[in-house]
Amino acid sequence: MVAFATLAMALTAAGTGHTEWAMLAGIVCAATALFGITVMTTTVHRDHVDHHNVPSLLNDTWESTPAFARRRGAPRAIEPHRMR
Repeated sequence: MVAFATLAMALTAAGTGHTEWAMLAGIVCAATALFGITVMTTTVHRDHVDHHNVPSLLNDTWESTPAFARRRGAPRAIEPHRMR
């Protein structure tokens, strides 16, 4: 929400000729967007590494994939073909 609000502020400031405020709002918008993308990306990566069923940023609990399901791997029908 902060990124969208500052984007609107930056565009309005740029349209009215306030270049300093437009630059400030643009920088805040870009920093907020990059921070949000970084948080989401690292959360998904950590959930994949820990073998969580569903990557979730908002849940404080999750179910881990059962050990037998991790050991058995993918069925032969969908395993990628490997060159030997």
